[in-house]
Amino acid sequence: MMYLAYLFYAIELDRVIINEIFMVNTLDPQKAKVLIVDDNQQNLALMKASLKQQCGEIHTVTSGALALEVLQDNEFSLIIMDVNMPKLNGFETVKIIQQSKLAKETPIIFISSDCRTDADIELGFEIGAYDYILRPIDIPLFRNKVGTFIRLYSTEQALKQANMLLELKAGRLDKQLTEQLRVNNDLQFSEQVFENSVNGIIIVDSNLRFIRVNKAFTQITGYELDELIGETPKILSSGLQGKDFYQEMWGVLLEKGSWQGELWNKRKGNELYAEMLSINAVKDKYGAVSNYIGIVSDITEKKRSDEKNAYLANYDYLTGLPNRLKLMTEMENYIKDQNTRSLVVLFLDLDKFKPVNDCYGHQIGDELLVAVAKRLTACVREEDLVARLGGDEFIILLKEPSSSIIAAKQVSHKIISAISSTFNISQLEININTSIGIALYPEHGTDSDSLITLADNAMYKSKAAGAGVYRFCIDN
Repeated sequence: MMYLAYLFYAIELDRVIINEIFMVNTLDPQKAKVLIVDDNQQNLALMKASLKQQCGEIHTVTSGALALEVLQDNEFSLIIMDVNMPKLNGFETVKIIQQSKLAKETPIIFISSDCRTDADIELGFEIGAYDYILRPIDIPLFRNKVGTFIRLYSTEQALKQANMLLELKAGRLDKQLTEQLRVNNDLQFSEQVFENSVNGIIIVDSNLRFIRVNKAFTQITGYELDELIGETPKILSSGLQGKDFYQEMWGVLLEKGSWQGELWNKRKGNELYAEMLSINAVKDKYGAVSNYIGIVSDITEKKRSDEKNAYLANYDYLTGLPNRLKLMTEMENYIKDQNTRSLVVLFLDLDKFKPVNDCYGHQIGDELLVAVAKRLTACVREEDLVARLGGDEFIILLKEPSSSIIAAKQVSHKIISAISSTFNISQLEININTSIGIALYPEHGTDSDSLITLADNAMYKSKAAGAGVYRFCIDN
């Protein structure tokens, strides 16, 4: 494509130059400007009269010095110079003209008597004469030579102008070619970026119909471009985002011309995936949207990792129960709720758990903790909360019981009965028990830390009283 573009520009260059050359107007002899230098007035009058019909403007001077003055401010198509003049002869005058470059390109004809030697004539040509005419002047021959040299000068000037136009046009077209090559390189680079981007890129028209997608988008969604032509991005919809989501997205896009956010879409095989989508509107010169460009990043694995990290931050890795962080957050939110009237906090510590670890190992101990968590969860309502603090300690929150004291006692009896029943772990029969401390909100405390501390202290009271016992924090 680069060479083809260059060929087109070369053809254009030749065409333009040829047209310009033929458009250059060669000088009309009747508009020619001629300078005649002769110290003899009769000779001046004769030559001027002979050329009156042939030349447009004729200047006459009677000495070489005057000729040099006239040449300072005028440009002539032809100079006719008498050789034999006093003070500054024709040869000397022409030498000064050549050295000073007053009329370097103007043809010069020497006029002299026929008694001049061949050496004088040869010297005239060496100095820079174009021709040499001897007196007496042959008028027809004189007119013919003057016309010839005027046309020669005219042609030389035309060619000079054409060369200038040639250089100008060549420079202009070379600049255009350089710019076009730069644009082509930029387009080629943009195409490479589009195709080789690690992010999926889509281009749709103003009606949201697919126009182009890159390889990365095909790898993310499974759709080839030919499968998407005529379709809109609705083909990817998972249905997980509602109408409000898209209304908000389009509101921002229309207002700001761009939007970025996360959403769940569906691959060709109906597999859900999470993506980070950036959309930018492309407007034409009139300000109307002509296209939308979307950049898609597959963040499914990141979302799963984030969800896993969030889960591990809030839940016990062994039992799956809420951990201390999750427990404290739930308690604080619950207590802050003005509609909350009552809350029961049960602090549990397993009895005889350490001997199980010491006797059977931590693997059996972990399996026992998982079984305990299941039994505890089965002892409470769905809206209640069972959390593991760590080791063999658990906390249960009874939310809004009809009677806090009665509920605390009933659930405590139920828990002690469940935990004291034999566990079958890896074909081993294991018997343990639990001690429970109880604190009530708002009767005993109004913040999560104090309630847990009170329940913890009550638990130690129950443990001192013997296995399988519960105590309220106010009990003596």
